[in-house]
Amino acid sequence: MSKLKFDMAVGTVLHGVTAAVLTIFLFVVLGWGLVLPVPAWAGVAVSDKLSLFGDFRMRYEVDDQDRGTTADRDRDRARLRARFGFKHRTTDKISFGMRLATEADSLQSPHQTFGVADSATDNRDFGLDQAYIDIKWGKSGFLWMGKHSVSFWEQNEQFWDGDIHPEGAGIGYKIGLGNGASLLLQSTVAYLVDEGWGDNDGMFEDDFGTTAQMVYVRGGTTVAQGALFIADQGDGNNIQGGSATYYITSLQRKIETNTLPLKLGGDLLYSSGVQDVGTGSFVTGDSDDDLGYVVNASTKKGEWGFQFKHYHIPLNSVPLQGQVAQDNFPFSSNFTGQRYQVGYSFGDGVKADFRIYDQNMIVAPGNAQTYTQNVDGVTRVQANVNLKF
Repeated sequence: MSKLKFDMAVGTVLHGVTAAVLTIFLFVVLGWGLVLPVPAWAGVAVSDKLSLFGDFRMRYEVDDQDRGTTADRDRDRARLRARFGFKHRTTDKISFGMRLATEADSLQSPHQTFGVADSATDNRDFGLDQAYIDIKWGKSGFLWMGKHSVSFWEQNEQFWDGDIHPEGAGIGYKIGLGNGASLLLQSTVAYLVDEGWGDNDGMFEDDFGTTAQMVYVRGGTTVAQGALFIADQGDGNNIQGGSATYYITSLQRKIETNTLPLKLGGDLLYSSGVQDVGTGSFVTGDSDDDLGYVVNASTKKGEWGFQFKHYHIPLNSVPLQGQVAQDNFPFSSNFTGQRYQVGYSFGDGVKADFRIYDQNMIVAPGNAQTYTQNVDGVTRVQANVNLKF
């Protein structure tokens, strides 16, 4: 055997052994969690005004990518996520908080891939994830300013990824309607691109995203109507798809039965005004469908939880062609796919789950961004262990 073939064989074996060891590690953690006492985890109250919180996730995933007429690609990686923060209740109405996280420079995901030589996984990416002032007003109103989660109710993250915390302001008010019903009105204004010096666009030409949403709840039924208005101002072509409006209509129903409780839901996603704003800012091709949907079902049995979601997400059915949508699937738009998940809660802030994501391309786009599916199909298998206090 030549030295080259020998080195390749050894590399293949070591790669397989590494993957096996990491997989065994996860299953050992899950298995021992079933029989060993789990340490108590609780929120840390430093004083009657200051509290600390944090969470940690260990993740291992394998991606199998079908690239049609070109060579297929596979990937496996071990990842972690760590977040730590505080909240201080300064007065009865005013509080402020901050949170730090791994991969703070990543838009959609705070997960850090294991590695030493790869600079993309450098620990220096740990940084600011949230920093805000929170103000309560009236009987049930809120106002926040700073870097914060978007004030938007979702049953999935296809409209806006929950890991994205933009800089801006949010406001909302919850109205009681009697008979246990309520109506929540809320809005967020977030900076997308700051044009601080104008750059030939003039002053006050910052690019903004503004959400508005109504959420009606009665009993086990939730109905929501929301929108995201994108303002790509000035002469610069900064925003994927240009100035446009994106909508989401959601329905969720919780059903209590004698055997298994069910939570069923559906989202209709659609847009108007999406435009070609120039090379590098728009995905070309035939994927001009602006209507998509997600349907989902979940249930629980004791400490076990089960989820199923089906997605049909054409390119322009979601904001910014998927740039701010979930990244649980390897791609965020121009796909149809399913998510299968089983989870187990060990209690005291310790959970684990196993997921399968399977997605296929709708059409073949040109000039596709990294978050737009441009390969035939991808299957992702993922295991997570989560701890929090």
